[in-house]
Amino acid sequence: MLRTAECACGRAKIAVRGTPSLYGVCHCTNCKRRTGSAFGISSYFKKSDVESAEGELSVYSFHHAVQNHDQARHFCSNCGTTLFWYVSALPELIGISAGCFGEDPPGEPDVSVTHAKCYPWVGLPDSWRKVP
Repeated sequence: MLRTAECACGRAKIAVRGTPSLYGVCHCTNCKRRTGSAFGISSYFKKSDVESAEGELSVYSFHHAVQNHDQARHFCSNCGTTLFWYVSALPELIGISAGCFGEDPPGEPDVSVTHAKCYPWVGLPDSWRKVP
């Protein structure tokens, strides 16, 4: 199945086939700030699953000191939506903001990462794996 994620203004898109290798929410402070929300929803696909990427993108690169890896986040130059990213600790994968799939998300996430920083008012399914 071909699924397309796009930014808020619709000028940047990434199309991917298949299902995510990893799919979950992250409660780290960095993801909260990246999304402006209680957590980030991240889907990780094999790089080879990417069919196309288009639009004018800018890149924000940094070293994540707490998790000791490098990230390169690609975001729309017009509206600022973080669309996808690369993490040095996951060299075969590409992270895609799952919320950017809009009404066609890749199923339900199954893991909560950095769960120790989950806000107490956030309720998640008991069946999800929780990684402190």
